[in-house]
Amino acid sequence: MSLLVSRLLLLTVTICALATDYTQAQQQQQQQQASFDTTHWDDDETHFNSSLSAILVPRVVGSRGHEQVRNYLVNSLNGLGFQTEVDEFKQRVPVLGELTFANVIGYINPQAENFLALACHYDSKYFPNDPGFVGATDSAVPCAILLNTAKTLNTYLLQQFRNRRDLGLMLIFFDGEEAFKDWTNSDSVYGSRHLAKKLARSGQANLGQRYIDRIEVLVLLDLIGARNPKFSSFYENTHGLHSSLVQIEQSLRSAGHLKGNNRMFLNRPAGGLVDDDHRPFLEENVPILHLIATPFPDVWHTPRDNAANLHYPSIRYFNRVFRSFVYEYLKRHTAPVDLRFHRG
Repeated sequence: MSLLVSRLLLLTVTICALATDYTQAQQQQQQQQASFDTTHWDDDETHFNSSLSAILVPRVVGSRGHEQVRNYLVNSLNGLGFQTEVDEFKQRVPVLGELTFANVIGYINPQAENFLALACHYDSKYFPNDPGFVGATDSAVPCAILLNTAKTLNTYLLQQFRNRRDLGLMLIFFDGEEAFKDWTNSDSVYGSRHLAKKLARSGQANLGQRYIDRIEVLVLLDLIGARNPKFSSFYENTHGLHSSLVQIEQSLRSAGHLKGNNRMFLNRPAGGLVDDDHRPFLEENVPILHLIATPFPDVWHTPRDNAANLHYPSIRYFNRVFRSFVYEYLKRHTAPVDLRFHRG
């Protein structure tokens, strides 16, 4: 990730190209902002720690560690009852030449009419002078969070949520988010560009829509694991969902399930946009909830982005809020949620 102007412009152009009609989106957000009687889900820190340990290795695309993590993600999703797909493709990149990439996608209710998609990237950045770089916040912790969310909600997902026709759950582990040389439109987000294009081409005739249009919202996690991260709202059309996170945090705190006085989710717009794996989906008009810590952790893209510098109380805090958000979204879903931008 970077806050460089070149990365901001990529998304600014995309946003400005869409004329927006917020009436329907605002009505849907009001439904999402109802008061929360949040169910408390127990932590499973043993599972989280074992998941993080398996992922927290150097995993540059094409390396042995990358293959090991890919296989771990597939096996973990299968073990949690997800139908798993590997979206594999080859592409030439700067410095390293042709590489084989593989997005890993897990589904509950793969034939559902619409989906909540939760995503992060699992590759680690290539540094020629630091082959041991593990990218703890970027993005091993988000990967472990997604797996742990599925684990802690597993009873609900398999016994109550499974077989619903209106809504499915997707867990997406993007490959090739990191640039191999310099962050540009072409040297970045390789996996998400490939998957977005693939989903935009495919569909089901009986539903009369592209597969990508069945994603109600893509929730992207990144740069999580440092002490007291702050999350602001990046997109107006998903501000209601971001406000739900704010309210869930408040509800959990009032119920005594969160410790500390710092607020993690801020009910305010972010001061800019951050380019990331959501860009190709945003360009296809998929609503985006971008949960990336801003400001970035001070360990970002340094050798210090490792296990020793993670702040586990903050991770535990995020896990509790996020799993409640996912549960509330799935449980409360009674009709399709349309937060897309509508062209004039």
